[in-house]
Amino acid sequence: MSSKNKQIKNQLQLAANASGRYAKQPPLTDTRESDKLEIDYFHLYESLYRKEITDWQNSRTIRYDPFNPVTYPIQQLYKDAMLDNHLQGAINQRILRVKNKKFVVKDENENEDFKRSKLINKKWFRHFIQKAMESKFYGYSMVFIEEFEAGQIKKTKDINRENIIPEKGLLLKDAYNPSGIAIQYGDFSNFLIYIQLDNAVGILERIAPMTIFKRHSWASWDDFEQIFGVPIRIARTMINTEKHKNDLQQWLSTMGKKSYAIFDKQTDVEIKENSKTDSFNVFDKKIERINKEISKGVNGQTMTMDDGSSHSQAEVHLEVFQDVTDADIMDVQDWINDDFLPVLRNLGYDIPEGYTVELIDKKKTKPSDKIKVDGELLKNGYNLDNDYIESTYDVILDKETPRSERSPQKESLSFFD
Repeated sequence: MSSKNKQIKNQLQLAANASGRYAKQPPLTDTRESDKLEIDYFHLYESLYRKEITDWQNSRTIRYDPFNPVTYPIQQLYKDAMLDNHLQGAINQRILRVKNKKFVVKDENENEDFKRSKLINKKWFRHFIQKAMESKFYGYSMVFIEEFEAGQIKKTKDINRENIIPEKGLLLKDAYNPSGIAIQYGDFSNFLIYIQLDNAVGILERIAPMTIFKRHSWASWDDFEQIFGVPIRIARTMINTEKHKNDLQQWLSTMGKKSYAIFDKQTDVEIKENSKTDSFNVFDKKIERINKEISKGVNGQTMTMDDGSSHSQAEVHLEVFQDVTDADIMDVQDWINDDFLPVLRNLGYDIPEGYTVELIDKKKTKPSDKIKVDGELLKNGYNLDNDYIESTYDVILDKETPRSERSPQKESLSFFD
């Protein structure tokens, strides 16, 4: 065994000893003697045990190895952290503020091209935006264009991040075997779309420990509730027979699931009740503080998710959140225009060089108000583009007989008045 393989094996063993077994290795299909590249494949067996701070520390050590980085442990840690409802909500809030924008294709003169905008206002394109934003938290994303027909993307598949080694450009057959079968995903850049908007480790690196601490507090609070929250029921008896004790235990157990005990008359048990009525605040305040730390780590502020104290403070927090959103939009636009549009052109999409994609707010103008504006334009002799009309009013125009036999100008004025 080479020194390189020994080093990788030792690293994986270190993580396994600290964080439990990885999983059973799936059987491999050797396709080296054929011309078929197996992508439908990359089986991943996820570890579902509870993560601890030692898992976070060890996964970071392996992830930052300068020679043989391994991504499996830390990506498993991220998935575990995302089970936290507050973290999930904070990340979704940030992603949706970008994903819900309108995607507009503009020509070299910054004019909107309605026809070409329709090419990308599709479900698959929004999915790419989703994965682009997720890369900020997980470090990177990869999407495989699985079906492409008649110049259109039909179906995509997400690639597990555990199988990707960004520093080496590798896509592994087995996530837990970095020295095994792999391909250079850059050789298939038109179909294996790698997305990275920030560093390759991700924001979750510094947020994952917060979810571990929070889980500890929940567990401790639950123990506290069981010990001090519900009084114990005590039954005393002078009949010292096995049958009587069994019957008495049956009666107590059917009275509910709260704690109970059976003692001889001579047995004395003292129940120490907690004299403080606000002891729960130890756990509640810690969980509240952790939630605020998660909000600040994801959204840069707290009041769009947590309770606030004043309207003026809420406005300041919303401005901070808007700054974060604006930065996300610019990062996504840069990735689309610099990296993704060339791929779409290679696949045959009619988006000329010099054209760009811009994310803008969906217009909130009421259709009735929009009709009045467009009516004034028609009265003053301006013609409206067919693509504009279809896009704005969500209608389909008859291109062969666009107007009726009646007076076009008179009908248009009556319609818009």
